Amino acid sequence: MKGAVAGEKWAMERILKHYDSYMDELATVKEKQPDGSMRIYVDEDLKQKIALKLLEEIPNFPLEETERVAKEETEGL
Repeated sequence: MKGAVAGEKWAMERILKHYDSYMDELATVKEKQPDGSMRIYVDEDLKQKIALKLLEEIPNFPLEETERVAKEETEGL
């Protein structure tokens, strides 16, 4: 996560890969067809918007706080 927060391309790609199926789920659209059937598909434009929002928010991740909490939990064991 440190690499992604620092803007490392490889780390950001890894995060996108990790969340790929979740982004697919969020971008899945159900569309009723004229014949009454349902067409279910991943809206790639919507998925791109979700991925861009994720990438925009990575630098705001509270890394120091997360590391502090993890350290406290480890010391408590």
